[in-house]
Amino acid sequence: MKQYLAERSALFNAGSEFSCPDSCERLGCRHPDLHIPVSLVDLVALSLASGRSVVDLFRNDCKMGFDPLTDEDPWVGRLSIELRKPCHFLNGKICDHYPGRPIACALFPESFFILESPETLLGKEIFRGFPCVVSPFAIPPKRGEVLHLLMEMWMKEAFLSDFFLFGISPFLIDLKSIAGEVLEGILIPEQGKAKIPLHRIEELISMKLSQGGYKQDWEDKIARLERPGGLDALAEMKRQTDPIARDRNRELLTMAHQFDGRRLLPVRHGIPSPTREIGALAGVTRATQQPNPVTGFVQGGIEALAGVTRATPVTRGR
Repeated sequence: MKQYLAERSALFNAGSEFSCPDSCERLGCRHPDLHIPVSLVDLVALSLASGRSVVDLFRNDCKMGFDPLTDEDPWVGRLSIELRKPCHFLNGKICDHYPGRPIACALFPESFFILESPETLLGKEIFRGFPCVVSPFAIPPKRGEVLHLLMEMWMKEAFLSDFFLFGISPFLIDLKSIAGEVLEGILIPEQGKAKIPLHRIEELISMKLSQGGYKQDWEDKIARLERPGGLDALAEMKRQTDPIARDRNRELLTMAHQFDGRRLLPVRHGIPSPTREIGALAGVTRATQQPNPVTGFVQGGIEALAGVTRATPVTRGR
């Protein structure tokens, strides 16, 4: 695993001609609505870089993020590990653990210019404050090859994390069974629409996961990585899951989970894959053959409409 991490880290800047300008305020590291996904491999890399335990990083620097799978049914979303914002590793404008940063951080912003046009990015309000987006740049061919390789590595690592923690990938939650709790106290105006901040949804999910013992169970699993042979076991699981990681983007996602009190119960849920390929965080901004973890981030929340929900205009991106 350590050899893999060293080779992975070497790719982060390989062939890159990009550096953050001094004028950048590191909004991608700070903005709470811009989600940064992390895999267990990312956490192991951060552990080695920081000298802290993997479970301590998971408990104090990460959260369980919820990201709607489609705009048409935003109640159904993917649960995954994400960094808390603002990022705890940001020291002024410098990342304290730069060589061990998550793959999603290493991919931004260059991967955007492979998968998105500058016009599309600038059409998203949140990116207009990013100097690198306002002044786009060309990606050298060799760097483009490295970025595609990193995106492929992320896809496999995300699958491994899901399989290790949840036994299934992606791990989907259908919130309709607790819609009343989500909407509690929300005033729906005369036009019948009310925005529900995503952080409110995630806080409710986190509370229920804690009450049901799920978060403690996941912490216990992650703590096993600290035991003798723990990383070797993770590396062996990765070897076994890598060949099947691509198969998780099925034409029909048939399994989701709903809260029943403190329990999560599996339910059959014929969820057609969106026209956008399901990427590293179950949703990219345009059809592509290569999933991009950066475009899995979600900005905003969901919107209640006469007892039903629909997506607000959201930005998937960092």
